[in-house]
Amino acid sequence: MDSKKVAMIIGISVLLPMFIVLFMQAVYSEPHYEDYCTYNYYDAPIIKPADNCSYSYGQEYADCLNAKGEPRFKYDSEGCQVYENCSFCNLEFNNDQEIYNRNIFFMLMPLGLLIVILGIYFSIDYLGAGFMFSGLITMFYSTTRYFSDMSELLRALVILIELLVIIWIGHKKIGKKK
Repeated sequence: MDSKKVAMIIGISVLLPMFIVLFMQAVYSEPHYEDYCTYNYYDAPIIKPADNCSYSYGQEYADCLNAKGEPRFKYDSEGCQVYENCSFCNLEFNNDQEIYNRNIFFMLMPLGLLIVILGIYFSIDYLGAGFMFSGLITMFYSTTRYFSDMSELLRALVILIELLVIIWIGHKKIGKKK
């Protein structure tokens, strides 16, 4: 294959998914940790704690941990940690991040599949190959964004569907040329 065609395939394969992801980030912003959790552990200088500090924080502390919260502490005049409250900001951020990743998956996966299908029917072979690679990269990106939040069954199902798409592409585009 001509090196100019290979360069076009690589260029389309890299730039189209990059454009899609950057455009998606511009119109649908990702949650930022700082918007949820603003607690500063270092509000006051930490002094060396006294030797007689008691580190049993009580039932509220245990309840906080059981509820998947994050215990917050302050320091008393002796430098000992004292349980202050329970923060759920990290849990809220993780929940919103999971929803964001799921939404990205459900927006980009069909778009990647559509780009692959367009690539199959492109009359100029090397442009079609560039679009097919772009679609596959977009599908891969959307899958990796949501993969850790998927159930085990959904992971296997998504990978199976992606594999079937690749086999279908091979049959439609490559297998028919013989």
